[in-house]
Amino acid sequence: MARAEGREIYGVLNINKSAGMTSHDVVDAVRRLYHVRKVGHTGTLDPRGTGVLPLCLGRATKIAQFLTTADKEYEMVVHLGVATDTQDADGKVISEAEVRVTREEVERALTGFEGEIQQIPPLFSAKRVRGERLYKVARRGEDVPRQPVTIQIYGIRLISFNPPFVGLWVHCSKGTYARTLSDDLGKGLGCGAHLYSLVRIRAGRFELKDALSLSDLTVLVAAGRGEEPLITVEEALGHLPAVRILPEASHLILHGSPVTAAQVVSVPSEIKRGVLVRVLGFRRQLLSLATATVDAADFTRVDPRRAVLTPVRVFSSPQSH
Repeated sequence: MARAEGREIYGVLNINKSAGMTSHDVVDAVRRLYHVRKVGHTGTLDPRGTGVLPLCLGRATKIAQFLTTADKEYEMVVHLGVATDTQDADGKVISEAEVRVTREEVERALTGFEGEIQQIPPLFSAKRVRGERLYKVARRGEDVPRQPVTIQIYGIRLISFNPPFVGLWVHCSKGTYARTLSDDLGKGLGCGAHLYSLVRIRAGRFELKDALSLSDLTVLVAAGRGEEPLITVEEALGHLPAVRILPEASHLILHGSPVTAAQVVSVPSEIKRGVLVRVLGFRRQLLSLATATVDAADFTRVDPRRAVLTPVRVFSSPQSH
């Protein structure tokens, strides 16, 4: 159903991925359902993982890279006392230890993960090093040096304690590996650990309570209602702060030109230099995505002629994304 009544099908789907499927399996299934060649996910979810997996269809794939930057929330179960080479339950056991930790010890260990931390990406992952996926290197029995990556843990707490299993809720930045978090927790507790199960309950503005399973989506498409669950580009980008500009500045932004302070109508107080924002026209239509070049507090103090917004993705019109 690439087109319905002459209209091109495009938008974002909030899919509830089931266990056992790769993210690419889900992409392929949606391609077949909608007969749309361009389908892309906005952040890989491991085969064992379930939950929120936003997919972009058609021209909406142009915003996929901006959805991957959104923060995430997970509920995960960690198996203490057993470490594996893949850091999850599918891997080969490399160490075992008796689990003698208390709830208080686990909670105390979790405080060490809050804030900005460093993570070394797992060897069995899709991350590229020297142009090659790490999991391909791992399957050859090889190892390569992996540089630590800075991530942000906005919140982490214990939600269940039933040794050797502990349940965690995690609110984190993009690029966070739940498997590595599990492995690092096990090391910190001195008993080793691996990720037993994972559910992504939120990715940006997409929540699990609103997600559709592939079987539910199949029923809708078969009934000719495949457009109903599609989320517009404007809605999908709703997690980004919005800046409104004057009508006369619209043609500038639509041609990729920077916007000056004098052309800004309103700006949220939380905007910081370097943050990605939505640029809205005077009637609140989405014109572009842009990078803020000054903090919100400086918008009214800088030279009116100075650029404060630099476009990174321009939408030709409110109807053409």
